[in-house]
Amino acid sequence: MRVTIGPSESSVTESVPTATSRRAWLVWSVAAACYFVALFHRASLAVAADAALDRFSAGPAALSVLSALQLGIYLALQIPAGVLADRIGPRRLITGATLALAVGSAVFAVSASLVGGLAGRALIGLGDAFLFTNVLRLAAHWFPAERFGRIAALTGLVGGVGQLAATAPLATSLRVLGWLGTFLGAAGLTAVLAVSAWAMVRDRPRVVDSGDAVGRPSSAREVEPVRVALRAVVTTPGTWHSFWVHFVMMGQFVAVTVLWGPPWLMRAQGYGAAAAGNWVLLCVAGFLVGAWACGQFVAGRPARRERFVLVLSLLLAVVWLTVIGWPGVLPVALLAVLLVLIGIGGGAAMLAFDGARTVNAAHRSGLAVGTANMGGFTAAVLIQLAVGGVLRVAEGLAAGPSYRLAYVPVLLVIVVGALGQLRQSRRARGVGRGRARFQGTRPTPT
Repeated sequence: MRVTIGPSESSVTESVPTATSRRAWLVWSVAAACYFVALFHRASLAVAADAALDRFSAGPAALSVLSALQLGIYLALQIPAGVLADRIGPRRLITGATLALAVGSAVFAVSASLVGGLAGRALIGLGDAFLFTNVLRLAAHWFPAERFGRIAALTGLVGGVGQLAATAPLATSLRVLGWLGTFLGAAGLTAVLAVSAWAMVRDRPRVVDSGDAVGRPSSAREVEPVRVALRAVVTTPGTWHSFWVHFVMMGQFVAVTVLWGPPWLMRAQGYGAAAAGNWVLLCVAGFLVGAWACGQFVAGRPARRERFVLVLSLLLAVVWLTVIGWPGVLPVALLAVLLVLIGIGGGAAMLAFDGARTVNAAHRSGLAVGTANMGGFTAAVLIQLAVGGVLRVAEGLAAGPSYRLAYVPVLLVIVVGALGQLRQSRRARGVGRGRARFQGTRPTPT
């Protein structure tokens, strides 16, 4: 049985485009390119972890602070990013955020102290925080509502390619160009993209008649108070289901690709730096497969989406239980399967935004996406700090046992998130049955 929770269908899909133009794809492509570089900068610390330890004369715990600060800023700004996306508009925010990434990368490049490194990663977290939400806000303005889930998955694919660039290619650049050349070069390219975004991105399609522009919500809803919009979003059960989906899928993926994957592969699994980068590359390839498959076969189908994410959450729990429980070095074939599944889970996190957009009105899509996006990065911050803390406590153990112990928090995050999904699904069905009884109808079966 399936029930629809949240605004009526007419309010959720109000005033959105009915067709996709070449201009829409151009606007989205430039914005998505900015998201591409954001994911490159976000993931770069994982591959540069050993070099960062030497450059900043820091230990693993300090490195976890670098990553957690970046992700913590990202997390703290998700609600403001959603609110501002709905009010200021994506063009200004995407341009400013991309400039912040460029400055952050430049600061990170020239710094030789941990304080400077923290400042650079803080700016990267600031810029990163505003990009994904605003790219999807553009999608809500420029594309038909029924295509939103696929555009979200496609945006995830672009981000995944950005993470690919932060694996083996980044490792090669660090060897050839060195720390300064690599991160200053990335800063320069990012600044060029910021200028391109200002020149080419527009918040909405042009006005086509005497009424509103295509994709523009009614003026009354456009200026609704923040507290009204926030209350509407956070009291919708489907929003919190999306939060927990993202909590599970993205949190565990970030645990591997943003910081702890390469050190684990090198110290506990016995691989060199280049091989570890290739393993992370495989994980990101799984992300691309997951994002593509979910966009093609799951997005836009609420009942299928709910079943799929729950089954995948349970499968990820098995994956991490295997990582924690396997004695010694993982066999190559098993490691490959586990990393691909972790990546597929990260790609499936895009379904959280499909769900959040489905149950919330179009003019609140930025806030809804930002709220759902908090899930994975709440989990990511908790994981980064917990793993670093456990490794510090377990310094006397061999690398294998210490990392297996340190990854226990990842499994706990997945279990908590899966239980959250179940709770919100039951809550949504209960609300739906109550609404159906009040209206004298029955919930629509699937």
